This record gives sequence, C-alpha cells and structure tokens, in this order.
Amino acid sequence: MMTRFALVAVLVNSAYAACPYQNPNKHDIPCPHGDMAPETTDEWLDPVADLPPPLSNPVDTTDLGCTCTSSCGASLTESFGHRCDWCWTADKCGHSGLRGYWDYCAYPQMDLFEAQSHTLKREQLWQKITDSSVVDKSGPAKDLAASVAGTLTESMITVFEDKREVMPKGRAKVIHSQGVVCQFKLAISSDSPFTGVLAPGDQAGLIRMGSATSLDGVAGQFFPGFGIKFLRSGVLSADWVALRITGPSFSPPWDYFGAVPMSNHVAPAEALVKSGKFQQASGCIDSVGLSDACEHTQAGEKVEAPVFPFEIMFQATGNVNVTGFRTNDELLQQLSGIPEGSTIYNVVAYATPADKVAGKKTPIGTLSTTSSCHRSLFGDLSLFFRHQRMEEDFALAPQWIPQMAPLKDSACHATAGPISQWQCKAPPRV
Repeated sequence: MMTRFALVAVLVNSAYAACPYQNPNKHDIPCPHGDMAPETTDEWLDPVADLPPPLSNPVDTTDLGCTCTSSCGASLTESFGHRCDWCWTADKCGHSGLRGYWDYCAYPQMDLFEAQSHTLKREQLWQKITDSSVVDKSGPAKDLAASVAGTLTESMITVFEDKREVMPKGRAKVIHSQGVVCQFKLAISSDSPFTGVLAPGDQAGLIRMGSATSLDGVAGQFFPGFGIKFLRSGVLSADWVALRITGPSFSPPWDYFGAVPMSNHVAPAEALVKSGKFQQASGCIDSVGLSDACEHTQAGEKVEAPVFPFEIMFQATGNVNVTGFRTNDELLQQLSGIPEGSTIYNVVAYATPADKVAGKKTPIGTLSTTSSCHRSLFGDLSLFFRHQRMEEDFALAPQWIPQMAPLKDSACHATAGPISQWQCKAPPRV
C-alpha cells in the first residue's frame, strides 16, 4: 500500500502538471514547461551537454520530427496521467495546444556513438564511469516512498523507447538510484542453443549492481538486482534487468549473493502494481524480453533465425560474499570490493514457458568480473539500461502464449501486442 508520504509527494508533483492541450480556465494549474513556451532556450539544445562526442546528442526531437524548445517530461492530464514525455516545439511543428505547439518526445540512437565497435563503445563508457570527477561517488538514495512517488510522475514508456545509452536530460533513476558498475565476461558454453550475445563464446559487457530501493531509514528494505549491457558493433546495445525472484526483504543483516537467483521475470513492488503505472508501458509488467539480445552478435552481425530464452536466471557461485550490511553505504562498499576475475554467477535459462512449468533448465555459462567495480555518479545519474517489452518476444514466439496458462502469472497478460498501444504517437483527446 502506498505510504502517506508517497501520496503527498504525488499530489505535490501533480500540482505542477497541466498540459498544453488542457483548458487553462478549467484547471488553474501552471504547466511544468509553461515558463519556456514557445521560445527556444539554449539550455535544452543538448540533452547531454556534459558528455563530449561521440556520446553527445543533437537537439531533442519528437515523434513527428519537430525540434524541442523545452525540456522533455511527463505531465498529469485527464486522459494520460504522466504517461508520455512531451516538449514544446519550434516552427509551429507538431500539435497545436492552447499554450503553443508541442509533440511527444523521441530519443533516437546516438548515430556517431553506435557506429563504432563494441570494444570502443565499452571503453568510452568505462572512461565516463571511472572519471576522477565521478568515480567512488554515489547519487542520492531513494526509499520506497520516494521511488513510488518518482515512478508515478515519470513516463514508464521512456524506459522502453529510449534508444540512447544515457538517460534523457532531466530524468532521474527512481528505482536502483545507487549502484556499483563492473566490466564482466559471460563465458557461454559450446552447447548453448541461443544466438546473438547468448551464443557460444565469450561476450563482454557492463553490469550495474545494487538495491532497487534504499536500505536506510525506517522504511528501508533490500531488493537486490542489476542491469546488464552488452555493447554491439554498429547497432544498439543489448540490455536487460534482473531482480531477486523472491522480492524484497525488510530485516537486516542482508545478503546480496544469496541462495535465491536473480531473474528477468520478477513482479515489481505491490504499490507500483496497484498504481497502474507499469501497465502504461506493457501488458506483461513482471518481465522484460530477451529477443533483441539474440538478434545481433556482439560483432553486430544480424542473426537470420534468432533463438532466445523465455527466462534467464543468475545463481550466485558462492565465490564472493557480500553479507552482513545494514546500510546503503555498507552495501556499496562491499560491492565495490569485488575483485577483478571473480566468477560471481552461474547462468541458466528456461528456453520456453513449458520448460519453466516442467522445471527444465538450460545451462548457459558463467559471469565473471573483468575489472574492478566502482560507485559512479555517471552510473547512478546517466548510464541507461533499456528495457524490452515481453510482447516482442511473444510476437516472435507465439507458441509461448498458450504455454503461459499453467504458470498462473497474473501480472503478465501474454499477447503479441501490438506494441503501438503502449507507445506515445497518437494525439491526446482534448
């Protein structure tokens, strides 16, 4: 149940959320971008101005190809409820509202960055992560109440639609706000049936580990998880996220690498489920897809017939212990101390929903660190891990849909989409 603090925070945020297509005489609430519309403000011309090329982005654009003249952000509206990011636009481009022209924001890939090799891209991100100005520092922690409040006032759709390796300017991590980043190697066994970055061989990536919510304070709780990023030559990275399958725990001392595995299939916190926010972005809110990860190799070669697992799980090897911590700082200190070359996970998968029902696991390989691990302001504030809708996996493997019934997964409505129903493209109802 949402705490009183979270509810108050949502109401305060909502008080500044009128949209350009609302009637200002009906709702005497200032628009969050109203002080900028419709004039161009140089401050917003580069959404990641703090990053040098090739990670720098052009002017923010929109779904219709308009140029943004304000920041992108979500608003509370009668029909959409912080569902979509939008901005004011230049040259009367987009939709005409009562306060000016506007359109839904788009976050296209960073072409110059993505055109490079996966090795060079990973090295450049690692340089950002370990820069002396940001390394061994953490962003602000967020407890459950702050996470719920932040989630309710941001667009969940952006998590799936952002094609950049960095967060849009002005957007904050409201879940997993603090973490530790390591480089890793996924050593995949020769008999792996999967393709792309899960094909046999060694694949290199970045992993950011931490707790979904803050451990500190009266409402502190520990919900371990991580984000994974495989940079790929010439194409977007393959990303996914994972959480402990048994959910959060509330009483310290805690154990990060415990007996319970991490998975890409985990229900979010009950308060977030009840809020309906995740349902704005997908009909299967407890899972992220893996098909994209198997459609291109790390060298950027397209796979003609991709083979991808239904679920992937990470079981701790016991080689590294991160235990006994009671605070955020203690957790991050221990994670930062993981030695280079540590084999931290055995990786297995359920190839299909039917295999999960039968308990049939497919071994994949092992995940080992290939660098030291670091707290990083860049990791906490900028590094982005894209989510893939499970509907995209169901569309490519429609035989999975009838196999879902025995799992009795009430948080996942198994369909092939279309995903357009969870995207921000159609004009709103006035």
